[in-house]
Amino acid sequence: MTRRVLPQAPREYDSSFQSQLINELEVRDGQSVKMGERVEINGKDNTQVVLIAANGTKYKLQVDNSGNLSTTAV
Repeated sequence: MTRRVLPQAPREYDSSFQSQLINELEVRDGQSVKMGERVEINGKDNTQVVLIAANGTKYKLQVDNSGNLSTTAV
């Protein structure tokens, strides 16, 4: 996933730009995880949880239909 960059502000106030900026910030805020929030990830949308070990090795976390957890090196 590529990070999107916020647009540069115009030299002078532009209400249209402000509206676009507020909309973009609200969209991004809705995509972030908040403290105390429950996060549910379903395997149908290709979202993955990747944990990184102290040595830098990355592991994808998976769960089967019985609730058993496993990891796969990625």
